[in-house]
Amino acid sequence: MERVIDEDEDEERSSTMLFLKLYELKLRDLPKLTTFCNSTANFVEMSSLFRLWIENCPVVQAFISNSTCGGMTSSSKENAEMSAKENYTRMQSLFDKKVRFPSLEILSIDYADELVKIWDDQLSSDSFYKLNRVSVCFCRRLVSVFPSNMLGRHKKLEWLQVRNCDSVEEIFEVLEKRSSEVEEIVDNEEAAPRFVFSKLTRLYLHMLPSLKSLYPKVHISEWPNLKKLKAHGCVNMEIFASEFLSIRGTHGESQQPLFLVYKDAFPRLEELELTEMPRLLHLWIGDSQPSNAFKNLKTLKVSGCGSLENSWSTTVSFQNLENLQVSKCDGLRYLLTPLKAKTLDQLTRMNVSDCKMMEEIITHLGDEVLQDPIVFNRLDCLELHCLSSLKSFCCGDYTLEFPRLKKVIVRQCLKMETFCHGVITTPKLQKLQLTEGEDEVEECWEGNLNSTVQHLFKNMNVRSSKED
Repeated sequence: MERVIDEDEDEERSSTMLFLKLYELKLRDLPKLTTFCNSTANFVEMSSLFRLWIENCPVVQAFISNSTCGGMTSSSKENAEMSAKENYTRMQSLFDKKVRFPSLEILSIDYADELVKIWDDQLSSDSFYKLNRVSVCFCRRLVSVFPSNMLGRHKKLEWLQVRNCDSVEEIFEVLEKRSSEVEEIVDNEEAAPRFVFSKLTRLYLHMLPSLKSLYPKVHISEWPNLKKLKAHGCVNMEIFASEFLSIRGTHGESQQPLFLVYKDAFPRLEELELTEMPRLLHLWIGDSQPSNAFKNLKTLKVSGCGSLENSWSTTVSFQNLENLQVSKCDGLRYLLTPLKAKTLDQLTRMNVSDCKMMEEIITHLGDEVLQDPIVFNRLDCLELHCLSSLKSFCCGDYTLEFPRLKKVIVRQCLKMETFCHGVITTPKLQKLQLTEGEDEVEECWEGNLNSTVQHLFKNMNVRSSKED
């Protein structure tokens, strides 16, 4: 099947093709489908269409086409030799001004291998304003998701997912002529376009190896209601987010942040996951002191970010953070400074694993002065796994208090000589776990946490000597 509807040449032609009651439309597993409708009608209107799925239609190009476009495929030798960028200006868009979808809320496009553009530069004036949920996955030639003229049409968008699209470089493309030149950053933020996602609560960016930014030119994005953000496999990203003023005259195209925000960034974000981003240097760059970015973040998971610098959290306050998980970040030699640790008053769980260079969790910096104890008021679970360079949780002479700590797991930390070099209080802790699982769990306890870690380290050295 190449078309679902094909206008007969002898049919009486109408200026509009109407589907007044069609509520759902699913196009699935159609390997030769190039278009849904081949017609010369001026408009095809689906006034009640609420959900549209296009799945595993690898050569689909246009939802509506005329006879010339309907016979066109992207499997020709010429198209096969063209890069996604070259195809961009020549290929049809899936949706153009002939499409009228005034009620569409859910759109899902999966495995459309030859699709390069979803929306045309010109669209019907009453379409796509009710989009609530958009998912675009496994579209290997897609260069961007939205044209920038969709800015006014995403006000009701609550959920956006872009996954496994190898050629996507930005979420919003620039409609004017694309240029490789670096745009000069201006001082006046009023001159920059604003992307306001007023209702978006979920954003997932997964396996986008070419992704560089939300929008390739100077802009400001606002995410007032975003609660969950996951970025995985965006291997070209070096800066996750930057405050608008902080990039002025500092970063060129090679260090363009994924999100360029202004003042309070992600004010309601509760969960942030950044995984498999090996070039990521900075979580946040901002001029505001103190920064209000991520002020309501509750869960932070960072994994596979081997270039992440130790200043990753210096300017950001995580006063509401409850769950901190860091793994496979080999560039980190420490995780927190004493002053930063004191702000984690709500932290209940900390898990650090597989960071080859990490020598301590809390480190002393020469310019910090701290006399009061470092108190983790709510921390009840601490896990340290496979930290081959870790010497202690804290090497400085600080007083550490863990009034609620009940579970500590230390596994494969072979250089850990002691837990800390200062005074430590753990009134509810009665054991140190060396393994974790549903079956038998190996435990050890020598009266307190420091003595237990020292005992384990001594025994391990004795065993090593005997083996030698």
